[in-house]
Amino acid sequence: MRKSPFIAIALLSAFLLAGCGGDSDHGSDHPDSYNKCLENEAAKWLDETGSNLDYANEKAAQACAK
Repeated sequence: MRKSPFIAIALLSAFLLAGCGGDSDHGSDHPDSYNKCLENEAAKWLDETGSNLDYANEKAAQACAK
């Protein structure tokens, strides 16, 4: 049974709202766009690879830092 993407996005949102989404310096000029990037990239990693949330957040932070 495949887990709902809604659950993954809800968990990711909880981490981002709590401030656990990565370095505070990244995206300081545009925090909304950086947070949106983190959400999108982490959701892609979770959906495409079925990886765990910590790994997906790490990969998302790497992709958005570029």
